[in-house]
Amino acid sequence: MEDVRAGKPIPKTAPDPKSGVLSVKDSTLIYASPDYGDWQIPISEIVAFGEYTTDNGPWIDDWFMVFVTRDFNWVEASNYCAGCDEVRDYLAKHWGLESLYGDLTFSTDFGSRAIWPSEIAGHPLFDFVERPQSIFAKVKSFGMGLIDKDITSEIRQRLQPTDAK
Repeated sequence: MEDVRAGKPIPKTAPDPKSGVLSVKDSTLIYASPDYGDWQIPISEIVAFGEYTTDNGPWIDDWFMVFVTRDFNWVEASNYCAGCDEVRDYLAKHWGLESLYGDLTFSTDFGSRAIWPSEIAGHPLFDFVERPQSIFAKVKSFGMGLIDKDITSEIRQRLQPTDAK
């Protein structure tokens, strides 16, 4: 890509090391981040892929990829990490899709969307619930409450194996 004003290539922005690194090795997703933790998961264990956003940006990561496993646990990786585009493209090809890019790119609030499989695409992936806190705890955290998230019951029902429904 070129900077038309100067006729020079636009330098690619390097990901913040705190956002981590996401990669694929031997059919396993591997994520490592000093801020968001480390995990490994076999691609064969993933039953859904999605995204969620928070209202924490722009100073800290506020957009995440979510990989839901068969037991409805999930792992997440910052969408700002090194390797995220390559892994997203790899998984799209692996799952026979054109793209795994979602619609929450510029969201500035809490939101979530399932992207794969197609039966759940576009549906909310998470329910967000404010964690009860004392007034003192809220004042101490500058009025910012803590938010918990969990897979929605709709997504859980749609992803249940046929014999378990």
